[in-house]
Amino acid sequence: MKRQLIAFVTLSIKGGIRDRVFAALLVVGLLLLLTTPVVAVFSMRQVVSLAASYSLSVISLVGLILTLFMAMSLLARDLEQRSIYTVCSLPISRSSYVVGKFLGFAVVIFFALVILGCFTAGAIFVLARIYPAGRLFTWEAFFVGLWFQYWVFLITGAITILFSTVATSNFLPLALSVGLYFGSYSTEAVRYFVQSAGGQERLDPVVRLLGRLVYWILPNFSAFDLKAQIIYGVAMDSKSLLLTQLYGIGYLGVLIVLATISFSRREFL
Repeated sequence: MKRQLIAFVTLSIKGGIRDRVFAALLVVGLLLLLTTPVVAVFSMRQVVSLAASYSLSVISLVGLILTLFMAMSLLARDLEQRSIYTVCSLPISRSSYVVGKFLGFAVVIFFALVILGCFTAGAIFVLARIYPAGRLFTWEAFFVGLWFQYWVFLITGAITILFSTVATSNFLPLALSVGLYFGSYSTEAVRYFVQSAGGQERLDPVVRLLGRLVYWILPNFSAFDLKAQIIYGVAMDSKSLLLTQLYGIGYLGVLIVLATISFSRREFL
């Protein structure tokens, strides 16, 4: 079991390297490093904060594209090459296959985020020397924000993998994952509106119930978004960060379990 898991993790990492992901990320990182100072100087009062905001936004976009591309191709590549039939015919646990593929994906995404983070940190460091940030920007908040952004990518990738275990085409997992990604940033706002006095008056009980169900089913990505704390120097609550981390671990665990169950029941003809 352990050897099978390690083998699938290694295969996923090698697949990411063969796709030249790291080379593309280095190019994007260099562009990010070059464009961050240019964008940041438009705000003469909060240059470092604007640089951090711009950098995190670019990392979010690049990371999302990379996450969707890699997570969607984990199973699709094996299906296209028909190697999945060989895997399923061998005495190999399907759960090891799914978990190993996901862990390999998580490793590649982690190092991708490290590469982008290093280029970004270098640009911000130079700007901080030229334009002192005062108390608005702290490196601790910046790296914590990157860490939680990594968990957003992990959950998004797990959602894509889960959809890939039941879908017969690549478009459906991609479309559903993109929709859920952007919708998951609004779940908390929907919950607040449903529970507010205005929501109680304007919405039917069925709509309010659906709003609460959406909040509990979809991931709450707004809890992982720390851009406001980074930009405006808002103090971070350790308890809230811990609860968010536990929430991310629990939600990711449920997705992986569902993906393994779905893949175990799938028939390959």
